[in-house]
Amino acid sequence: MEAISEKVFLKLEMPNGRDRKGDRDRIFDALKDKYKNVDIPYKITKELYPKCREANFGITVTLVKRDYDWVVTRVEKGDTTDRNYGLCVDLGSTTVIMRLVDLNTGEIIAEEGSFNKQIAFGEDILNRIFYTRNSKEKLHEVHKATVDTFIELINKISEKSKIKGEDISIMTVAGNTTMTHFLLDIDPWTIFQMPYTPVFNHPGFIDCDEIGIPINGYMYCFPSVANYLGGDIVSGVLFTGMHKQQGISAFIDIGTNGELVMGNEDFLVAVAGAAGPALEGGISKFGMRAKSGAIDTIKIENNEIKYTTIENSKPLGICGSGIVDLLSEMFLNGWVDFSGQLKEGVSKNIIKVDSQLAVEYASKEESENHESLIFTQSDINQFLKTKSAAHTMVSFLLEEVGLTLEELDKFYVAGAFGVHLDIESAVTIGMYPDLPREKFNCPGNASLKGSYKLLMDRNLLSEIDDIAHRIDYIGLEDAKDFIEKMRAASFLPHTNIDSYPSVKKKLMKREVVL
Repeated sequence: MEAISEKVFLKLEMPNGRDRKGDRDRIFDALKDKYKNVDIPYKITKELYPKCREANFGITVTLVKRDYDWVVTRVEKGDTTDRNYGLCVDLGSTTVIMRLVDLNTGEIIAEEGSFNKQIAFGEDILNRIFYTRNSKEKLHEVHKATVDTFIELINKISEKSKIKGEDISIMTVAGNTTMTHFLLDIDPWTIFQMPYTPVFNHPGFIDCDEIGIPINGYMYCFPSVANYLGGDIVSGVLFTGMHKQQGISAFIDIGTNGELVMGNEDFLVAVAGAAGPALEGGISKFGMRAKSGAIDTIKIENNEIKYTTIENSKPLGICGSGIVDLLSEMFLNGWVDFSGQLKEGVSKNIIKVDSQLAVEYASKEESENHESLIFTQSDINQFLKTKSAAHTMVSFLLEEVGLTLEELDKFYVAGAFGVHLDIESAVTIGMYPDLPREKFNCPGNASLKGSYKLLMDRNLLSEIDDIAHRIDYIGLEDAKDFIEKMRAASFLPHTNIDSYPSVKKKLMKREVVL
């Protein structure tokens, strides 16, 4: 294990009449054999007196490995090498997840999550970009909201672990391109404006003092590839190791945005596009994020809806995995047709609400808020756009690189959604391709796990840069027939049912007319 930050105890020679070397130079000399190209910043130099003398020159130096050098982040009296900590972060547009890690052992000491305080400026990223346009003051507001989210999480972790920010020397952050711009108080408008290029791709290492994050060290932000393909995806690719495998893999992360990377040790190619808020329930009145009270699984048995909720609470609404289950089960049981249209009269759960059909998945007697929980025809139509976007990215990219589905060795489904989602349901509605199920791999929060992986192995810095440089990004604005492909994929599971043999088999078994 070679963590990105190390502590070393030095017992330096005391100054005397024959040795007039300065304190800073003594530290350089003691470190030079193991740590080449050491930088001791001015703010650390200012602390050396009287600290070194008070410790009789027995000091602990904390160093962070940057791309081409080591930087000293702290000098302490005595031997404190047993206390060395780092943070890894998944900076999402909706939620931020942070882990505290013991850099001596790799142990995850604490983990906390919180909604991104940027949400106050718009649920959608574009709303936030428009809010900050041409206003440094508003940009700083959104930046401060991001930093405040980090501070809140650091405080929660500190309270839980009794480890203070001053004992943390490094933070690795994986976020999409816009989130990283906001974090660093840099205007992301160029991401939205032609020709859609960010201000930076490789932010590198930033002193946390400069942006107001209360840890005693540096923050490393994963590099982005393009406007809609950020450091969170680079981090995910790093975690899976697909860039070093012989077999060809696909890595997909569908959230507010949808990103797909395909390739192996020889090539990496990617696309990305807006997926919308469907998977967080944002399209429906009773849609919600995956938290207590959200219906997360649904089955239809004997024409009756059976569901589970997160934390077994009374239902408040439905989250993304529940929506996928609902649509899949209704399709297999003949409650909706191939175009996703609800069929009136096939179930008592299909009702009319404000002149349109809807499915009631929990009655007002069952629900926590005593309201009938429904998913309308309009909700279904909106969700089909998201699922068709996911399908089309895969088929488009396969076509671009001249591959077939059969040539895919692994299909990584990243994110919390991937963990909770039932793969069978996702295949049934055509969100994911009809692959042998053993090819699916759900790594969970791959962005956070890649960020953790870097904390524990500083040698990955060059590998991360290599991944970012190797990915060939294809902008969907150049895809002439993408819209036509999406229309074909907006049916259940697809207009070409033969491309979904397992679904066809289920339908035939249930005597659904093809």
